[in-house]
Amino acid sequence: MKIKSPHVHCLFFSFCIFLAVACSKNSATNTSIDMSTCNPNTSFSKTILPLFNSSCNLSGCHDENNAAPLNNFQVVHDNASQIRASVSSGRMPRGKTLSVADKTAILCWIDNGAKNN
Repeated sequence: MKIKSPHVHCLFFSFCIFLAVACSKNSATNTSIDMSTCNPNTSFSKTILPLFNSSCNLSGCHDENNAAPLNNFQVVHDNASQIRASVSSGRMPRGKTLSVADKTAILCWIDNGAKNN
């Protein structure tokens, strides 16, 4: 007859809690984007570029030494599909969380043609 140690139950419970917490950011990130508030006239120069400058174009992120700086229309436009995937999944920006409004603005701008406006 086997007697299960209470430590096994404790380890299993701890592991389940760890998984729930570890997966919670991605789940919340994916469901928190509210495209119903999308403004199809979102401006690159007035909205998107300032967001990238304050959240992405930082030392250790998108700078001359790491990933390409997202500091001009052509670079951002050419990488729009990757930016969209990274923002909507919550992978970017690293170490920060964008507000729902900021995520929505970026995705809305991309989904409406990523215009140079």
